[in-house]
Amino acid sequence: MNTNSIVNTLLIAGAVTLAMPAQAVPLDQGTWKSTLQARDLDGINGIDAFYDTVLKITWLDVNQGTMDWNTAKTKFNGNDAGGYTFGGYDDWRLPTIVDTFTAPKTSDDGCNWSNSGTDCGYNVQTTSGNAVYSEMASLFYNTLGNKGYLSSTGVNQSDFGLKNTGNFNSVQSDFYWSGTEYAPNPNVAWLFYTGYGFQNADTKYDQFYALAVRPGDVAAASVPEPETLLLAFTALAGLGFVRRRQTVGALAI
Repeated sequence: MNTNSIVNTLLIAGAVTLAMPAQAVPLDQGTWKSTLQARDLDGINGIDAFYDTVLKITWLDVNQGTMDWNTAKTKFNGNDAGGYTFGGYDDWRLPTIVDTFTAPKTSDDGCNWSNSGTDCGYNVQTTSGNAVYSEMASLFYNTLGNKGYLSSTGVNQSDFGLKNTGNFNSVQSDFYWSGTEYAPNPNVAWLFYTGYGFQNADTKYDQFYALAVRPGDVAAASVPEPETLLLAFTALAGLGFVRRRQTVGALAI
């Protein structure tokens, strides 16, 4: 069964809820509290990105809407001319998925599903040592601690899907493009579906979301910790008090 058939089946059955709002309350699961560091790139509306200390990339937390793969690939082209710019950075790209050619492939636009595949299906390989196999799968499974529709042994998991978004505001329960083409078919590209926690491939003309990333950190624009802000406000208040006393003393002389 190819990806389109699977998606159509899910839609007909009413099992898929597209464009579901992001989780309002962050859950205490996964590693996000210690591995995602908040960043404010434009200095306007607060946190709009997160540096991933494990993958060594920065996730842009700005909803880009849906688009076909070619549009997404052109927009987020990794520092090529005419690419997307945000917060002074123009090297945004789509997340990568490594096609290792180890999972069995179908003849058209997808791959045979597995409960613990390398490329396709649920619980796919995310990292191995310093090698990253799927940035989106790593974010979903490792960082946010979410579960796929099936466990690695094929057991249905009632608490599957995007239950936790951490502090992300734009991540939704939907399909997200990767920047990797599907090797057996140039009309197809890899994607990750956060609603069911699976990785597969689909035709490039479909309209899916794009979550942009860039290499490395943007620490220079980091958001101050609450304790730092408190100390700063305390210092300013103290300075204001001293100046008022100096002014009163000068008037009294």
